[in-house]
Amino acid sequence: MKEEKVTKNILDWLELNGWTIICYDFPQSGTGVLLHLNNNNRTEKNKGGIIPDIIAVKNNRALFFENKDRFYEPDFDKLNEIKMESNYSDSLDQLLNGHNISDIYYGIGLPESKKEIDKSKQHLEKVDFLISTNKKKEVTIHYDVNGIFANA
Repeated sequence: MKEEKVTKNILDWLELNGWTIICYDFPQSGTGVLLHLNNNNRTEKNKGGIIPDIIAVKNNRALFFENKDRFYEPDFDKLNEIKMESNYSDSLDQLLNGHNISDIYYGIGLPESKKEIDKSKQHLEKVDFLISTNKKKEVTIHYDVNGIFANA
């Protein structure tokens, strides 16, 4: 399953469960929002910018997704860095302005594949959630340390 389909399935599932989509992106869509490093971390205008695959909000919480068609360790590392260092907090605050967000959770979306999910589970300490989807558009929550999807 391609990354685009993973993202579309997750978007549909989030909306079905009451999440508001703030922005989304998938390869070659041109729909994403570029988040810049905080000014004190920036050396050039767009250097170090990132485009999240999905940002959604519900009940004062925001979700920050990176989706892939397979396990990709650098995305786990990137999300952990963004979460721990808050190096994109200015852009995120601006994007989420007006939504009264108290917490942002960072996670990964993948196609349903035991092999890829098993690899991903070895890096759960770096993310807040791990979900997968299949060709039937079903979504499985594999890890949700904060109970974000408890009512999903």
